[in-house]
Amino acid sequence: MRKTLLASNLVIGAALAAPTALARGSEDDIGTRPAGAAIVAEGDLGGSKTKQAPDAQVVQQEQGPRRDLVVAEERPKDWYLLDAGLRTHRDTFIGLASLSAAQSRNERFYGALSLALIRNDAGSHFGAAQLGIGRNLSDEFGGVAQLSLGENRARYFYGLGQVTLGYNRSQEFVGALQLAGYNRADESFGGALQLGGYNRAGGDFVGLAQIGVFNAQGKELFEDGDDSTLWALGQFGVFNYANAFRGIAQIGGASLATDFSGGLQIGVVAGAQTFRGLAQIGAASLSERSSGGQLGLANLAFKEHSGLQLGGGNYAETVHGVQLGLANISDKANGVQIGLFNHAKRLRGVQIGLLNHAEDGVLEWSPVLNMGFEEAPKQVGSRR
Repeated sequence: MRKTLLASNLVIGAALAAPTALARGSEDDIGTRPAGAAIVAEGDLGGSKTKQAPDAQVVQQEQGPRRDLVVAEERPKDWYLLDAGLRTHRDTFIGLASLSAAQSRNERFYGALSLALIRNDAGSHFGAAQLGIGRNLSDEFGGVAQLSLGENRARYFYGLGQVTLGYNRSQEFVGALQLAGYNRADESFGGALQLGGYNRAGGDFVGLAQIGVFNAQGKELFEDGDDSTLWALGQFGVFNYANAFRGIAQIGGASLATDFSGGLQIGVVAGAQTFRGLAQIGAASLSERSSGGQLGLANLAFKEHSGLQLGGGNYAETVHGVQLGLANISDKANGVQIGLFNHAKRLRGVQIGLLNHAEDGVLEWSPVLNMGFEEAPKQVGSRR
């Protein structure tokens, strides 16, 4: 694990563990069924219970180990204009509305509204809305919205939004808004907002912002080899992570990215493997390679920093620019160090402080002022 993200993980690792576990699952199956798909019931042929629909016939097989059973239902009928009942199942519905007191299943829905109190299920839904108190499921949704109290799922969602108190999930989301306690887009999100307690984009995110307690973008968090990107104004929450951030700002308690290009990264901990932007601002600002400003109590660039480091303590293996703080430390300093204590193994510039140390400077130890040049003269008082 990289030094930068390892240090960041020590601060936020415990808080992240639970949401990350929730985000893992099958890449293709998100719990919806395509139109016309057979119902699968769990069980074995040795007498265990199976879930059967009315008038269902179990396909007979020889007794063997536990396996999934395919339940072949009587082919549902087409229905038009208006459908209502306790539990409805239609092959193709074309009309105004489908209303169910319990569960509604439409293999293909073309209409205005599909309403079910418990579960609203569609292979393909093209209409205004799926409305359910419990769950709305659609393999392919094209319309305005999925609205529920519990859960909305659509493998392919094209519409205005998914709105629920509980859980929204899609594999590919193209719309305006996912609003829920937990929002998840497995492969791609294209829209305006993910707004909720925990927002997760497993692939590319193109939109305005992720706003929540936990915001995360990337196929796997804190892993190499991910080519997904977040293009947005920003991430705003207690914890923010992006594999590749391209936007204006990350603002939160912890703001982290593998590759950050944009404006500001602000948090108690602000960290990136590679940072290119205006500034990292936090109690701890961390990077491996950074260009811009690092402003904080402790600023650390484990490999290279170009720009300004301003804080209580500043460290960069190689710095090109200015270090301004109580203590400034660099293996290779190209520019200016200003502080109470300044240290560089290789100095090409100026040190101004109460005590200055440069192994190849004009003076190895010097109060107030020290300098280093490309062709440094022999040090006065040096033992080397």
